[in-house]
Amino acid sequence: MIQFTGQVINGCLLFPPTQDALRGQWLRDSEGKFVKERLSRSGPAKTLNQVKAHFGLSVAMVRQQMIDLGWSICGIAPNKTMVHEILTKSCGGVGPLGETKRLREMTIDQAMKFFENIRDWSAQELHLVIPEPRKDWKAANDK
Repeated sequence: MIQFTGQVINGCLLFPPTQDALRGQWLRDSEGKFVKERLSRSGPAKTLNQVKAHFGLSVAMVRQQMIDLGWSICGIAPNKTMVHEILTKSCGGVGPLGETKRLREMTIDQAMKFFENIRDWSAQELHLVIPEPRKDWKAANDK
């Protein structure tokens, strides 16, 4: 699979020259084959601080609470990867019409919604209160 990122101008999808040339070559090399093209809108990608809050705060706290409550997956205490997958499947419905998105695909706003979904899920399912990373994080993103 290969991915190209362009910009829509006057109803046409335009690519930077290097990507346009590479895309053209890829299409020529795929002559006669069936291909799938997927179009999606992208926004500002999530921030490093959001990734740190997810893994360093949410995943770590949920994992510890699961261990404290005796949760196991096939007899194995949950590790960070398992917890991340559980949270993605349970709380990652931040795309259009509730589509589940992976953290690596999320925009800043979607990552904020994901974090809020995790906080809500954790409170309901694990009786765990995950604090906000910074008290003013919502206001800072509204500016």
